[in-house]
Amino acid sequence: MRNEISLCMIVKNEENNLARCLNSITDLVDEIIIVDTGSTDRTVEIAKSFGAKVYHYQWTNSFSAARNESLKYATKDWILILDADDEFCSEDKDLFKELVNKPLNENDLYFFETLNYCGSFPDINNISINLNPRLFKNNFGYTYAGTVHNQLINTKNKIKDVNYPIRIYHYGYLDTTIKEKDKRKRNISLLEEQLKGDPNNKYAHFNIGNEYFALGNMWKALEHYYKSYEDFNPSVGYGFILIIRILLANHNIGQYDRALQFADIGLKYYPRFTDLYFFKAIIYTGLRRYTLAIKALEKCLELGEAPAELKFLYGTGTFKAAYELGNIYLKLKDYATAFEYFIKAIKFNPNFIAALNPIAHILKEENTPMDSFKKVLESFFNNNSASDAVIANLFYAESCYDTALEYIRKCEDAGYAPEDIRFLKTKALAKALLYEDCINNNTIKEDSNLYVHNSMYRLLSLLITEKYDKAIDLINSFDNNALSANDKWMLLVYTQLVNLYMKKPAQILSEDENEKQYTPIIFEILEILLINKRFDEFEMALELLNLISDKSVLLHLGKLYNKHGFKAMAKKEIIRSIKEFDIYDSEGLEILMQ
Repeated sequence: MRNEISLCMIVKNEENNLARCLNSITDLVDEIIIVDTGSTDRTVEIAKSFGAKVYHYQWTNSFSAARNESLKYATKDWILILDADDEFCSEDKDLFKELVNKPLNENDLYFFETLNYCGSFPDINNISINLNPRLFKNNFGYTYAGTVHNQLINTKNKIKDVNYPIRIYHYGYLDTTIKEKDKRKRNISLLEEQLKGDPNNKYAHFNIGNEYFALGNMWKALEHYYKSYEDFNPSVGYGFILIIRILLANHNIGQYDRALQFADIGLKYYPRFTDLYFFKAIIYTGLRRYTLAIKALEKCLELGEAPAELKFLYGTGTFKAAYELGNIYLKLKDYATAFEYFIKAIKFNPNFIAALNPIAHILKEENTPMDSFKKVLESFFNNNSASDAVIANLFYAESCYDTALEYIRKCEDAGYAPEDIRFLKTKALAKALLYEDCINNNTIKEDSNLYVHNSMYRLLSLLITEKYDKAIDLINSFDNNALSANDKWMLLVYTQLVNLYMKKPAQILSEDENEKQYTPIIFEILEILLINKRFDEFEMALELLNLISDKSVLLHLGKLYNKHGFKAMAKKEIIRSIKEFDIYDSEGLEILMQ
């Protein structure tokens, strides 16, 4: 007999997420219980459209209290827990149905994998993983405890944890979601209140450490992590994550020996925790101790992905380890071995397109004939327009602008021309010396975030072809009040460039050495002129660097020269950077050692 399922959720202002979540689960559950803690948007309306039973609850600054409220209304055999910014993996639905259609042991607590998307957009290759209790017997003594990151506990019955290979995608750690909800500030406030009443609560210290870590305050994070680490008990569910968080926080503040110490501590407790070897390798690579890094990464591949109870970062035992090995051998200029590892990374994960960039670079460095170059890259894809778009970007990145345009035209011929491809075309035309075509490639709409950037490439082509009146008209066409901050900075730089071309006085852009927003804009201009061998105009555009106070410009200039084969000039500028400003980095030092 099938076990009936109650989905229990707590929500507030989740109109952007809730429909996605409920769409993913409606065919798997028998009732939907939603406790709303004060939504002012369409959340309740959306919930009711899915047939949910909605209950209103006065928020008491406790997620556990709200979660326990939702459990009160469940009427079915078992309870499934989801958040509004979760999505049930469609590929695992049959597995879930098989699970609930068989007799279940009421003492079993089922943990599913939560795959947390990180960064600015959902990318399967940029996720962290943790196990969360998701399915448990109703009316069996379960309750939630803890103010923010609540823990499911059962003081009435002996429970057996069961790790089940079902995946839940979580969107709550994407940059936009965190910003919209101001999650960090809220969570820290709630956790601080909890610690006032229970100052030795190790789990609360761990969680507040995570919040400070996410905000980039590593010292404050470590303060709480170390309190959580006192009298360390490796059997606690979050113990392995605490160890790796301490490692990462120390790494981020340059305490490399301390980070490596905690990696070794962690491996004593959790010898199958692949991620610890992976991050040891990252540290060793940064320290240029490549032999030790290679050894650690080879251990990652030997171990494979960590067991479910020790998963933290997706891919450390497979494609990410192979990719980092490829990068090390690329640094050592062992192109054959690097190529093998990049291929291995793609075999582990065919969606890991990042490995194609170094593959393309190796093919370029080895002077691979263009026909063979194309065939190798095409072999990784199906023959379609989306693939041609990716290949166009790969050739563009390797300065093969004519070939990039060839693939862009294939996209256009097939009727596939999204905005990013139209923008790529403008950039490629400018760098392929096709200035008239670049000027006429005004295909980005004015309300687009790319419109100003696209226009500035066209503006530079107007200047190079001495169409100064049209360049001035283009500059004057913008309403400065309607522009974003970044577009304003870009327009200011290009306005001064027009002045330099017209032999007019240029205005200072910034006298604050901490204002670095103009630097990448200027270097984009310099790179186009250098690629096009417009040396006189390049020398003129160098005057833009005198309009800002960023002390890192000589280092950037050295890197630019090095990238385009001007080795002696590269070393000269990096030496100047060190002597005049004491500014350098590992890449700059490597250039000096060449």
